[in-house]
Amino acid sequence: MARRRAASHDPQTMSELDRRNKRSADPTEALQYLVETVADRSGARALVLVDDDGHIVAGMGMPDDIVGLARATREVAWRRASAFQVDLATGGQDVTARTVTTRSGLLYFGALAESMVGLGDATRAVQRILAA
Repeated sequence: MARRRAASHDPQTMSELDRRNKRSADPTEALQYLVETVADRSGARALVLVDDDGHIVAGMGMPDDIVGLARATREVAWRRASAFQVDLATGGQDVTARTVTTRSGLLYFGALAESMVGLGDATRAVQRILAA
């Protein structure tokens, strides 16, 4: 049975995100680079950023993992997903999710991981990227 956990916060991660190697003036590309960086540093099997309709904005991982994670992320973030729903969407993997409030609406980070460090910092990075 999959467990749902709130994302944790690591004050060290923000400075790590600022030292990223890939940068882009294009917001879509910048979000993809951010997701790749966070996934690499956290060791998450898959990481997605989805919009309020469940469409993938950026993602990293195996295609089946990304699709299942995209299906579950919003419901986990809102704590409306049952363990059965999460298991069905992700093949029994743990999902960690976090809501990102932006000027144009809500986005959601979802990770196939028991817990995630740095999603708070990544959330602020998304807000900065989309505010530019």
